[in-house]
Amino acid sequence: MKEQLQDKIMSRIIKDDDSGCWIWQGQISNSGYGKLQIKDEVYGTKTESAQVVSYMAFVESSTEGKLIHTSCKNRLCVNPEHLVPHEK
Repeated sequence: MKEQLQDKIMSRIIKDDDSGCWIWQGQISNSGYGKLQIKDEVYGTKTESAQVVSYMAFVESSTEGKLIHTSCKNRLCVNPEHLVPHEK
């Protein structure tokens, strides 16, 4: 599953060599954050933040009890090196 999520993320980004950001090119929410649909065992399919999905795909499978923010402050960045978990 992680590999599928990684492929999904990588197919929807442009890498910015200057900032190191991975700029999300998929759907964007009204608040300016990337979003995408993923399969969920409980709900079937659900819409999730692209930053959360990237964190799950490249760093840690579970984000339960965590909010994911970017150290670069770019709402469209999904680079796992820029993603920082914070306790809810």
